[in-house]
Amino acid sequence: MVTDDFYRALEDRFRGSRDVIKRRQSVYMPFVEALSSRSGRKMLDVGCGRAEWLELLSERGVAAEGLDLNEDFVKAGQEMGLSVFKADAMEHLKAQADGAYSFISAFHVVEHLGFNNLLAFLKEAHRVVEDGGAILLETPNPANLVVGACNFYLDPTHERPIPSILLSFAAEYSGFERVVIVPVNRGELHNDLQLMPGELMGATIINKVVSALDQNLMQAPDYAIIAFKKQDADLIRIAESLVSASPLSVSKDEEKDVNELIERVIEAEKEAVLWREKAARADEAARMTQETLQRAERNTLEMKAVAVDAQARAAAAEANANNARQQVTALVNSTSWRMTGPVRGVVEGLKTVGFSRRGIKRIARPVLTRGAEYLHEHPVLKQRVSDTLRRFPGLRARLVGIARTEVLRAASSTPTLTVESVEQLTARARTVYEDLQQSKNSNHR
Repeated sequence: MVTDDFYRALEDRFRGSRDVIKRRQSVYMPFVEALSSRSGRKMLDVGCGRAEWLELLSERGVAAEGLDLNEDFVKAGQEMGLSVFKADAMEHLKAQADGAYSFISAFHVVEHLGFNNLLAFLKEAHRVVEDGGAILLETPNPANLVVGACNFYLDPTHERPIPSILLSFAAEYSGFERVVIVPVNRGELHNDLQLMPGELMGATIINKVVSALDQNLMQAPDYAIIAFKKQDADLIRIAESLVSASPLSVSKDEEKDVNELIERVIEAEKEAVLWREKAARADEAARMTQETLQRAERNTLEMKAVAVDAQARAAAAEANANNARQQVTALVNSTSWRMTGPVRGVVEGLKTVGFSRRGIKRIARPVLTRGAEYLHEHPVLKQRVSDTLRRFPGLRARLVGIARTEVLRAASSTPTLTVESVEQLTARARTVYEDLQQSKNSNHR
């Protein structure tokens, strides 16, 4: 059995201090003071407990009385000089006349009644409140999962949690024309949840999770309904003003971080653009360098080909030179070259002294004729000269032609070397001519 002293000790441990409760309940004072100014009737607080609400009303000059079944609470309230008495709520209401009170309040009472007793209480409260009056019922909010699943059951005298829409409907069903639901005490949760700035990556998903936590775990731990017996626009407006929307704020720290991050991203993008431009220029330079290298490689190959060709031509020229040197050496060492040495000397001498081509031929013919006669007399030498001249067919043909002409001329004339006019010759030519004559005469002897 839950005794009065146990329940008071339980309230002192888990409900909070008197100052905390008065601060929480003060949220309703704008509405209560407006209602009190319109009516001269007193107010009733059902289940007044430690009488924080009655004390708050007394401090504001609002006439009110309270009842409770717990003798410890009643005694403490009376000692504070408040109008508190022990009574059963239903019995007390049934004993009151219609419209006896302007306002009836009950903080954390209806969850103790059971639903059938709750409906009966609402009907009696509707009868007892005057037409311009209202009732205020505060109870734990099961929309807060921690409250609905755990904290509600810290009080062993609680029957069951009552959702706000069910209690609102029950009041309307009992005859109240308008009901306003007021979530309260959310600030007591010290909710530190904040939404992430939308610009942050993943914010949409994370904010959905944060909102779900806020709407379930962080809902106001308590709520109240203010039910009006008759419609009153002014009082309803005041009651609705007590409902403060508490949307989650966007984290200022994260918003600052996001802004800084965005600035860093912008700077990084600018830097990336610069590096992309540098990379493009580097690629172009690399491409041009590659083309230059390719051209240089082609030029190198061409130069190598030219060098190879030049080397081949040089080798061929060297071979031709060697062959020519060999031919010259063979010619110089030949008997014919030695034999024709005097003739070559005479020819060169004649060229030097100024003989004409025709004059040289006239001198050469008798010399060659005499040479042919000499060879005829020496068969061995004749054979060597013949073999030598056979290798030079052009020279051989001219020499034979000259020799034959002189032989025919010799057949019709005396074999005497004659010159048309020695006076026509230069001094040097006359000397050569005289030497040839002496050579001819000596050969005849």
